[in-house]
Amino acid sequence: MIRFIATCATLLLSSVVAHAQVTVAWTPSAEAPQIAVALDQKLWTGLEVKSVSFPTGREALEAMLGGQADFAAAAELPAVVGAMRGQKFKVLAILSRYKANRIIATTKQELRSVADLAGRKVGSTVGTNSDFALAWELKKAGVKVEVVNVSPPDSVPALSRGDVDAIVTFPSFTERARNVLGDRYRELLTPGYVTHLILMVSTEALEKHPQAVASFMAGLMKADAAIAADPAAAQQSIVRVTGGVLKAEALKASWPDYDYRTGLDAPLLSLMVEEGQWVKERGLIKNVEPTEALFRSFLADAPLKALAPDRIKLP
Repeated sequence: MIRFIATCATLLLSSVVAHAQVTVAWTPSAEAPQIAVALDQKLWTGLEVKSVSFPTGREALEAMLGGQADFAAAAELPAVVGAMRGQKFKVLAILSRYKANRIIATTKQELRSVADLAGRKVGSTVGTNSDFALAWELKKAGVKVEVVNVSPPDSVPALSRGDVDAIVTFPSFTERARNVLGDRYRELLTPGYVTHLILMVSTEALEKHPQAVASFMAGLMKADAAIAADPAAAQQSIVRVTGGVLKAEALKASWPDYDYRTGLDAPLLSLMVEEGQWVKERGLIKNVEPTEALFRSFLADAPLKALAPDRIKLP
């Protein structure tokens, strides 16, 4: 996927300089602000970066595996499934950790605890990290519900119409739920599960074009520093990159729910093992043991370690 474009250094010189062109597949949102900031503030050096938007991280990963992109950003569960299937990619970094997952309902449904959902219809997108988050909470509470498979864009309308009694959906749809439901909006925070938004790279890009990968990571680290130094400016970058779909006020309100610090650490590895066990128990993938060694082999820490070794906390 990575292409190299030869351009004249100046009109007076005949020498040429090679510039890499890469594509990143992602869902423009608050979950991956480093990409938005790097795009908006032009933080990549010697690298042309094309951004391709997808509704979900799972689709972004599929696009990368299909050769449509060099990098993909998604929550950790698609990477768990991909690793168990032996697909050709590596995880380069965690871009954010979301600490405010929640179950959303209306005034029609009492929601003091997860136990209040017993026997109810709960909407979730099956096979995604929101599905895992729901299963995590239900298992912990010893509760059974009727899970209704709804796509992320359909989750809020389904709840508003009363097709389901509650939903567990992606963080980017929380503000939409508040706006649509108004005074009927109810929520229950479920902080036990922390969503990790990760950056992945195709095996081909990593092996054949390591310098382009290094340059891409360097730009993201510049963005990481810019986010820490001026969150308000970073939020405006997201607004511009999303064409105003995400509003500055909503971003400011949700900002404390995230930990924006690019890195790779042991908690991600532990979570991948737990999710792998969940995938196995559901029979989604058979004859593969979700071991720490398996998932550790999919974490490529060298590019980030070369830039910021203190950001690597792995066994």
